[in-house]
Amino acid sequence: MAAEVISMINWKGGVGKSTLSLHLAVGLMRLSKGPVRPKVLLIDLDPQCNLSYLALGVSKYIEKVYKNSQPTLKNIFDCYFEGKSFSTSDAIIKQPIVSRPNKVWLNVDILPSHSDLVLVDLRLAREKKSGTSHQEETKFELDKVSIIRNAIKQVEDDYDYIILDCPPNINLVTQNSFFASQHYLIPAIPDFLSTVGISMIKSEMANLNKNFNNMISYSGVDIGYSDATLLGIIFNMVDEYNNMPKSTHNDTMEDVKRQHKGMVFESYVTDGDGIAVAADNNMTVYSYNSFSKSKKNAMKQSDYLDSVVRELLTKF
Repeated sequence: MAAEVISMINWKGGVGKSTLSLHLAVGLMRLSKGPVRPKVLLIDLDPQCNLSYLALGVSKYIEKVYKNSQPTLKNIFDCYFEGKSFSTSDAIIKQPIVSRPNKVWLNVDILPSHSDLVLVDLRLAREKKSGTSHQEETKFELDKVSIIRNAIKQVEDDYDYIILDCPPNINLVTQNSFFASQHYLIPAIPDFLSTVGISMIKSEMANLNKNFNNMISYSGVDIGYSDATLLGIIFNMVDEYNNMPKSTHNDTMEDVKRQHKGMVFESYVTDGDGIAVAADNNMTVYSYNSFSKSKKNAMKQSDYLDSVVRELLTKF
């Protein structure tokens, strides 16, 4: 059965989107029920490469990508521009995430990003192909948002979940991610700037669904597109007092719940240095027993993340 494909989208940076993507991937592998642990693929679409650095560690990333010429997302886009085929599996790094010293988490892979992708949106926008009809030109425009979808199609039967970490914008790379996904999640932190754009994100995603369907219908291409649906809004970096969100954060979260009924996860992720310490050790907070400091905080954050993952599993 093909994977559940999920885009992580928020136009505001600094909401912990990459960190949450990493932990959801490991959490889904750990907590999903069944005799066989599911396989999860992370795809880093952001040229900042934060998810790639978190999963591999900066030094390992540099060694693989720059010294050993490990293919990345850049190769997939380069081959599109050059009119060449590319095997997605060649760009996937198997089981890179450390679970404890000299051990890795099984069944979690990553397709890393590359800093050279910083101009790929501009290059895609400038890419123009002349067709013999408006329908054919529309097909060429669809090709530009199908790059990630086509790459995923090669490997979707190898995974149960595919999580795409999008750049903080709605440009063509993010549109590629949305076009490839059945679902999307909106990570947010409980402040005004992080949450004010949620309605705009939902509205723009609805417009993209409509535009994609219209383009497919007009071009006559048989793609089998289905609208991407919002799984929910996940609050991250929540400050607590007495095991409850502090009043300022709670007020913001309640406001968002009123505005977007049924869309806000009841579970959330607390703020704290456990995640930072995990990143310093090239691990996730699930590896808290391997930390020399902030073990208690990391354990607490891992419990909260487990609650988020369990709630996420009810939505498929």
